[in-house]
Amino acid sequence: MIKLFTIILVSSLTLAGCGGGGSGGSGSSQAPIATSGTGSSGDNSSASNSSGDDSSGDDSSSDGSSSDDSSSDSSDPNSSDTMLLLNNLATNIFIPNYTSVVTSAGEFSSESGALETYCSSIGTADEATTLAVAQTTWRSVMADVQATELHAVGPAIANGENLRKRMLSFSDGALSTCGIDEIAALASEPDFNISSRASNQLGMGAAGYLLFNEDLNHSCSSLVPTTANWNALSDNERKAARCQAAKVIVTDVKNAADEIKSAWDASGGNFVAEYSAEGTSGQYLQDTTDALFYIEVGVKDKKLAIPLGLRTCTNNSCPESVESKYSKNSLQNIKDNALAFLEIFEGGTGRGFDDVISEAGFSEVNQSMQTAVADVISAIDTIDTPLYEQALSIDSSAEVTACTNAFSNPGTMDLDLPACTLNGLMKRITDLMKIDFVTIVGVNLPSGVQSDND
Repeated sequence: MIKLFTIILVSSLTLAGCGGGGSGGSGSSQAPIATSGTGSSGDNSSASNSSGDDSSGDDSSSDGSSSDDSSSDSSDPNSSDTMLLLNNLATNIFIPNYTSVVTSAGEFSSESGALETYCSSIGTADEATTLAVAQTTWRSVMADVQATELHAVGPAIANGENLRKRMLSFSDGALSTCGIDEIAALASEPDFNISSRASNQLGMGAAGYLLFNEDLNHSCSSLVPTTANWNALSDNERKAARCQAAKVIVTDVKNAADEIKSAWDASGGNFVAEYSAEGTSGQYLQDTTDALFYIEVGVKDKKLAIPLGLRTCTNNSCPESVESKYSKNSLQNIKDNALAFLEIFEGGTGRGFDDVISEAGFSEVNQSMQTAVADVISAIDTIDTPLYEQALSIDSSAEVTACTNAFSNPGTMDLDLPACTLNGLMKRITDLMKIDFVTIVGVNLPSGVQSDND
C-alpha cells in the first residue's frame, strides 16, 4: 500500500491547495453488519473511514463541476484505454438505460397500458385492482429512471438539464404539488401543453404523487384560480383527471428519454462518438466521474442525510424532503441508485473503473467498494419502515442523538432508526470515492464535494 499512500499524499496536497477533500476510504473490505438496539456503538468500518456527524458542510455539493487542479497523474485521460472505457459505458450501459425508459414509460402511458386500463376502470369493480397494477408499473418505470441518474452527462444535462428534469425532477428540488394539481385540472383541455410547466411539476415523482396520494383535494392556496372548483368535483371525476394527467406526464418522461437516447445514438446525434473520441475523452471522463458522485450528493446527502436531519436541516428532521413520500418508494430508489452505481463502476461486462483500479495494482479497493455497496443493498432489504415515517419520528433531541449515533456507527444496524445506519453505510462508499477512486483513476473531485468535509 506504499504506492497508494504516495499517490494519496500527492493528491491530498493538491486538494488542500484548492480547499477541498473529504475523509478517505479504506482499501480493505468492510465488516458485515450486526444488529442491535438504538444507539449501539461499535463501528466496524475501516480506520480511514471518518465517523463524525454528517451534518457539517454546505449543501451546494450537488451536480457541481470539477476544480481545475488535477488530482493525480496515475492515468492518461486521453489514452486508448480511457476511450475504450467510455465507449463501453455509453454503448452498453447509458444508451440501454435510456432505451429501457423509452420502452417502459411508453408502454405504461400507451392506450393499451396500465395507466389507461386504470383510467378506464375508475368507478367500476375493477378500480382497486387496476390501480394496484398501475402503481406497481410506476415503480418499475421509476427504477429505470433512477438508473439514469448516475450518468447525467452530455445530452441529459444540456440546456439546464431540461431533459433530465423532465424524467425526474428531484435533483431540482421538492415537487410543486399545487402545480401538479393544476396539471390535473388542465390536462384534458385541448390547448394544454405540458412543456409550459415547471420542472418541479414533471417527471416520475409528479406521476407518483398523482397515483399514490389518497387525498383527492388540491394542495393549492384558495387564491389559485385553476383549482378553485376542483374540490367540488366528485371523487371519480378527480381520480379520472389525475389519471389522465399522469398519462400526459409519463408520456413526457418517455419523450425526454427518447430525445436523450437519440442524441447519444450513432444513428442520431452521435454524441457517443464525441464522448469517447481522442482529444475529448479526458474531459468526458471527468464529467462521467462527476456524475457518478450523485451517489454522494444526490443519494447519501439529499435522499438520506437531509430528511433525517443529519445535514442542512434546521429542524430535528426534514421529512418533507423525502423523495417518494406518497409511494413510500424512497428506499427502493436508493437501492436502484446503488445498483446503477455499481454497474457503472464495474462497466457491466466490459471495461469499467474496476479494471483501471486493478491494473494500477489496487484490487483491494475494488473489493472494498463491492462490499460497501453490497452492505447498503442488504441493509435496505431488511428495512420495513418507510423513510418518511422514520424521518417524521425524529422529533426530539433524544431521537436526533440516536440518529447521529446510528450514522456514526454503521457496523451495527439501529432497529429504531435503520435509515440513519444506512446513511453511515452510504458514507463508506463515498469515502472510497473521495480519495481512493479519484486518486487511482486520475480525476478531480466535483467542486461541490471538495468543500464538503463529511
